[in-house]
Amino acid sequence: MSPRSPREISVLVPEHLPPLYPDDPARIGPYLVLGRLGQGASGTVYAAVDPASPTAGERLVAVKVLRSPVGDREALVRRLTALAQVDPARVVVPSAFDARADRPWLAMPYMEGERLSHLVTKRGGLGTGKLLALAVGLAEGLSALHARGVAHGSLNHERVLLESHGPHIMDCAVTDADGTGATWLSPERFAGGEASPAGDVFSWGAVTAYAGTGRLPFGPGEPGEIAARAAAGEHNLTGLPKGLVPVVSRALDPEPGARPSLHEVIGSVLAVWQRENGREGAGPPDREELAALMEREWRAVEPAQRVPRVIRLEGRPSRERSPRVPVVVGAGVLAVALVGAGVWGVSRLAGTSDDEALVADTGLEEASPSPSPQEEPRTLVVRFDPAEQENVVEGPWVFTPVDRDDEPVRGQGVPTHQDWAAQWEEAGEPGTAVIDPEAEVLCAKFCAAPDHVFLDEEGRGTWELTGRDFIDYLSWGPVVIVEVTFSEEEAAEGEPREIVQVTELFTD
Repeated sequence: MSPRSPREISVLVPEHLPPLYPDDPARIGPYLVLGRLGQGASGTVYAAVDPASPTAGERLVAVKVLRSPVGDREALVRRLTALAQVDPARVVVPSAFDARADRPWLAMPYMEGERLSHLVTKRGGLGTGKLLALAVGLAEGLSALHARGVAHGSLNHERVLLESHGPHIMDCAVTDADGTGATWLSPERFAGGEASPAGDVFSWGAVTAYAGTGRLPFGPGEPGEIAARAAAGEHNLTGLPKGLVPVVSRALDPEPGARPSLHEVIGSVLAVWQRENGREGAGPPDREELAALMEREWRAVEPAQRVPRVIRLEGRPSRERSPRVPVVVGAGVLAVALVGAGVWGVSRLAGTSDDEALVADTGLEEASPSPSPQEEPRTLVVRFDPAEQENVVEGPWVFTPVDRDDEPVRGQGVPTHQDWAAQWEEAGEPGTAVIDPEAEVLCAKFCAAPDHVFLDEEGRGTWELTGRDFIDYLSWGPVVIVEVTFSEEEAAEGEPREIVQVTELFTD
């Protein structure tokens, strides 16, 4: 075998790493960019190679490019400098950054795990052991941030990564709360106040309540409605372990001064843990014992399969995708790219193939003809409006059949979701369905960057996602028009049908 060229190195990458967009950077600082891991309100996260790392397993890093404008550059330098000094046990911290670059960036360790929002959507509220471990871990992470003078300011269920050593708090680089719903923001923060430790305690309470009950603590609704309930202290903690109710209720107090300190939070949660484990009267576990206990709770969260790839150190990296090989792992078959929140972890996005391109002149396939009244159609074109969903976490999800008689207007720029949906007419009564978390989903726009759509010649989406991604989208995104296919298996009487395939319809 001939020796490898000194201009090539090997790196272990996620098996289904989503590809780069055409205008994505080939390099960021010293890092060679391989693919996308996610995109959120504050920027885009890429998988990249650190050529200076000594082994293939350590070369993969996550690099986040912040969106412009980023405000005061010197303030960003100070924040990132402080963040780099935070204890990384429960916080994802930068290993390198350049806040003065044209597009500021920061590099972080690549971490494999699953977002809390996905785990709860998939399995419901956490068991008591995991919930207590999560509550303590998040409080410790926030304490570590505050010890360096950094308030997170926008902690939510999307910004908690669960991996085999416990929870990690992400997206700490900027205090941008634009991507955070009213559920997670304290009343003073929602009103435009600065990020503060007391506001982070409120967010801790909201995330802990959600993780323990599987529900949004202030219920669904428009942001203003949710914020009004939060300001009135109208939270619902039904289903949360009784021992946690007092401290979580205090954390969600509308008045910042009435909320507990994180030291009190940790003490209260450990007291519940001691009661649950028959250790009342004994001293609280020390840090090492606590770390071991939390790690035990997360052992089922297994890392995703990685495959070796040879990377050229010159030129743009190849967009060639690794072949899809079925891999059987333990209880946690997890995902890699966490779209919408701008986080990274185990992949659940499978990118399009190399020969797929953005199509400029597209038409939409006509809606399937109506079946006879005696049979329900397997395939429908429907509108999903997240604002109409009664339970964005558990479903069932509300849809409205739609149709159109004309061809879409093309060549006038990419429409907004609302403008696109307005072109379709209701063609039936609203219905409800459940969505298979493993359903095949082809996205055209909701997964994409602002200036991109992923379409074939018929105006159908091509970017591969899963039902889990689509369910997550219905908790925060705008209205979409999709073609859905229902399961061939008949639903039990009175039960909603199951959607097994979703294809977004869109136009340029």
